Amino acid sequence: EEFAAALAWLRYLERGKSFLVDLLQGQLRSSLICKQCGHCSWRFDPFLYLSLPVDKKMTRVVSAMEKYLEEEHLTGDERWYCEKCNNH
Repeated sequence: EEFAAALAWLRYLERGKSFLVDLLQGQLRSSLICKQCGHCSWRFDPFLYLSLPVDKKMTRVVSAMEKYLEEEHLTGDERWYCEKCNNH
């Protein structure tokens, strides 16, 4: 997984290397896990900014990051199609 992340980032840098990338950008790992068979699919995407969820109770940026990173369960039309077991 670390190798795949590094490879994705290097490929991105081949096209968009600059001092702004070094200063401000990062890489986000997204993963999907099939509830039927347990197959895991992941990808790595560069980002310049993150839209963090904020509410009135939050007093720290870390709280918004933790909320952003919470596990999400996809339902209805958002369900992912698993290439291993061919189910949604």
